Order: sequence, then C-alpha cells, then structure tokens
Amino acid sequence: MNKVTALFYSKGYCATSMQDIVEVSNLNKSSIYNTFGSKLELFIECFDSCETKYRRDIQKIIMVSTNPLKTIREILELSINESVNGYLIPNYISEIKNKEPLISRLVNNQQVYLVDLFEDIVKRGQNLGSINNSKSSKQYANYLLTSYQGLQIMKSFPENEYKLQNVIYDVISVIE
Repeated sequence: MNKVTALFYSKGYCATSMQDIVEVSNLNKSSIYNTFGSKLELFIECFDSCETKYRRDIQKIIMVSTNPLKTIREILELSINESVNGYLIPNYISEIKNKEPLISRLVNNQQVYLVDLFEDIVKRGQNLGSINNSKSSKQYANYLLTSYQGLQIMKSFPENEYKLQNVIYDVISVIE
C-alpha cells in the first residue's frame, strides 16, 4: 500500500494507470480489482490511510504544545516535511476538481477539518493574547488554510525549498 500511495503522490491520480499500480505493487490486475474494485477505490483506501496518519500527527502536535502560534507553525511545517510524502490531499485539489465527485468530497472534508482546527487554535491564541484580534478566528482560519495550500504548491518546486520556512515565518507574523 505504501508503494501505491507513493505512486499516487508522485504521478497524481489521473496520470496513474492500473499498469503502474501493478508494477509497483507486484500484484496482478485481477487481484487489485478483486480486493479494491477499482483504481478509485484503491486511491480512497490510500487517501484514508494518509488522512488518518495526518490527523494523528496533528493531534500529537496539539497535545504537547501550549503555545497556539507554535502549534500553527508546527502544523505548517508538518505539511512541507519531505519525509511525509504520504499526505495526498494537497496534490489533488487542482487535479481532480469536478472530475471525481467522491475525491472532491474527501478534499472538501479535509479542508473543513483544517479550517475548524485552525479556528480553534486561533481562538485559543486570541484568548491568550498571542494572536491578534484584528480579524475574526474564522478569517484567520481561512487565511491559514490558504497559506497551507500555497505551501503545498510551493513544495512541489524544488527551487522553492529554501523559501518555505520564510513563508511560514511570514504567515505567523501576520497573525501574531
């Protein structure tokens, strides 16, 4: 499953063929179809596994952090960490829009999760005085989601790698 997830991550859902999946998984097509039913169902299985891991990693960050700004920074850093190639969501926001309704719903659900998560963290920070109150927690949450997605796009261009930490610093400076 990890090899198939890495394949979806690198090639994208649309460009990944069943033959590609057969080659990386060392299974035959009939085994894949019997187990998963379709490429879409296999992708959803990979997606769900990644989403579960990502949410668990975010919860670990939240559990140990007492500083909301630090929590936000660590979540943004987690999203650009190269060792975390299993996080599939950002790769599919533009690729599958209106092509696969089920995947679009999964992406939308993840965006709602992130906005809610960021809004809760921002509210906590505003109550503690570490995040400014010039905008509502919802406005900052939407800003953070957009920044998160922008970081994901920048991450895909190796020449931007050195800029990513600077962007995170700038994002944090806007809300402090």
